[in-house]
Amino acid sequence: MSEELSVLPGEDLEKVLRRASGYLASAGVESALADAQLLAAFVWERTAGEQVSRGRVQALALMGTQVSEDFAALYEGLVRERGRRIPLQHLTGRAYFRSLELAVGPGVFVPRPETEELVSRVLERVSAVRTAEKTQRRLKIADLCTGSAAIAASLAEEASEVEVSAIELSELAYAWASKNLEGRGVRLVLGDARTAFEGEEGSFDIVAANPPYIPQQAIPKDPEVRDHDPALALYGGSDDGLLIPSQITTRAYSLLAPGGFFICEHAETQGEAMRQVLQLAGFIEIESIRDLTGRPRHTAGIKPKEVRQ
Repeated sequence: MSEELSVLPGEDLEKVLRRASGYLASAGVESALADAQLLAAFVWERTAGEQVSRGRVQALALMGTQVSEDFAALYEGLVRERGRRIPLQHLTGRAYFRSLELAVGPGVFVPRPETEELVSRVLERVSAVRTAEKTQRRLKIADLCTGSAAIAASLAEEASEVEVSAIELSELAYAWASKNLEGRGVRLVLGDARTAFEGEEGSFDIVAANPPYIPQQAIPKDPEVRDHDPALALYGGSDDGLLIPSQITTRAYSLLAPGGFFICEHAETQGEAMRQVLQLAGFIEIESIRDLTGRPRHTAGIKPKEVRQ
């Protein structure tokens, strides 16, 4: 790491951000400038008692704002930690997902932007079912492998008159999910998604899942993922990474009522294989869904109204 880092009281924030960004870039952080600004926003909140956005930090820098002694000390320490490739979200204790600010940290998978498209598709399905049925009944939705509860919390926030249930196997992730779901009316269960919600087979309108799907030997290159995301949330249990997603797909089929909708996240290279997984499980109208960058990251299907025996 060739770039030097020191933050002194009384320095212009613009210079501090430029130096911090260079330091992070030399450490291999792709989002160096954004992370430098987001850390500054976090530290500003902690030291000045004023909650600011990344945009506000940019404005303060343009105004020639100088940093305080407290800011300088805390900010330099956090930038050095980020340079060691500690995830930004672990340093701030928060992750942004759709309209939510979620609590995250060691032991829970940090939610990714591509999963936001999964939530959008579920919301579209909620609207479509209500239009087709001409009813306002409470739709029953399951979130399997909930992790931080990003999906479940978003659905509870954005969809009215739905009954959301979520399940998580990791006790640590369950604790984070509990915090993020507090007061949202979501049922959270500690348990295995592959046997989720026993006794409720055939009763869900929608099942969503973001299961572990990385092949067992495909160790992620990014230290933030490899060293800090929990292995339980990453690896799919087989050489192709699809053992656990296949088992969860089978369980989703059992949980859904006839005509129910299932959507599952996966790696961009697993799209065709996941289509086959859904087909073998019994789903029809199978669709590959691309994220905002154009990568095939989700596969969805419908449980037939006339269920095969």
